[in-house]
Amino acid sequence: MNGVMLSVKKELYNITGYTAHAMFTLFKLLWLRKNKPKIWQNTSKFLCFEDLLQYKLGIEPAISWSLAGRTMMFDIKKHCWDDSILKKLELDSEKLARPTKSGSIVGVIPIKVAEKLGLENEVKVVAGGHDQSCGALGAGVTREGLAMYATGTIECITPAFSRPSQSDSLFLNNLCTYDYTIDQTYTTVAFSLTGGNMLKWIRDVFGYEELLSAKKTGTNPYELLLEKMSSNPTNLLVLPHFTPTGTPYFDSKAYGAILGLSLSTDKGDIIRALLEGVAFEMRLNIDILNASNIKIKELRAIGGGAKSSIWTQLKADVLNKPIVNVKVTEAGCLGAAALAFAAETKNDISKTIN
Repeated sequence: MNGVMLSVKKELYNITGYTAHAMFTLFKLLWLRKNKPKIWQNTSKFLCFEDLLQYKLGIEPAISWSLAGRTMMFDIKKHCWDDSILKKLELDSEKLARPTKSGSIVGVIPIKVAEKLGLENEVKVVAGGHDQSCGALGAGVTREGLAMYATGTIECITPAFSRPSQSDSLFLNNLCTYDYTIDQTYTTVAFSLTGGNMLKWIRDVFGYEELLSAKKTGTNPYELLLEKMSSNPTNLLVLPHFTPTGTPYFDSKAYGAILGLSLSTDKGDIIRALLEGVAFEMRLNIDILNASNIKIKELRAIGGGAKSSIWTQLKADVLNKPIVNVKVTEAGCLGAAALAFAAETKNDISKTIN
């Protein structure tokens, strides 16, 4: 799961209110050290969500390699915290959770804690992973050539590959490499922050009629909007940077644009062009991955956007790749559950998820 990094004071369970996303944790720690020196000095543990939950459950905190790899402080080849980075940060590795591979049993919930939570005794806790990695696992991404295409608030592509890739192409385009939720497998995350937000913006700006109709009929306004989308590509050109960009640019000051408007342009044209703009942004990311020898032959669609066959077909057309809808679109939960099941039964995770 995406983590919230909290600094944990020496008093048991006394959690400070300073949070940070697990992605790019290093920068947030630098900010904390500079701007909140007392908290920095008095903190005994810096934890992401995964290891924080374990700590609260009375277990020595451990963090999956998958999540640790998103902090910018982890050696993905040696699978340990990077001493040279921690030295520059002036942070002792003892203040971080113990790294372990996804699907490892990290402890058993103490009886007293289990009783308070209404759980049975001997409840085992298993290391999970970064949210996109768990989502890809739940979508059945178990071998090279497959990738998850998630459409929610953002759009995200998460592939699987057998060797860590640290090519210049990935580096220059802000694409990282880190451990996947399957042992000896790696992944990266290509994403658009505008993503699925675009359809919500379309609904809010252009969807008054559909909102009224949906309220009267009990239908989904998004479905009504997508049904009005032009069936053919338009002459419009969209720069889909309606939020700060994701990969490859990481531009926080970017703005979007719709070019080619005329009096003959209708709402259906605009809807299609806007969604195509995001899809072409994801096509750009796939081309970068391909140049780094990360070949994607098939994508698995998850998230709320995966429920629309019209939208999914548009993406498949732009990417020129087959996109398969899966039965369980909330695949992150399924992937995490599969890791727990495989750990308990000692089965191969690839066979478990399939």
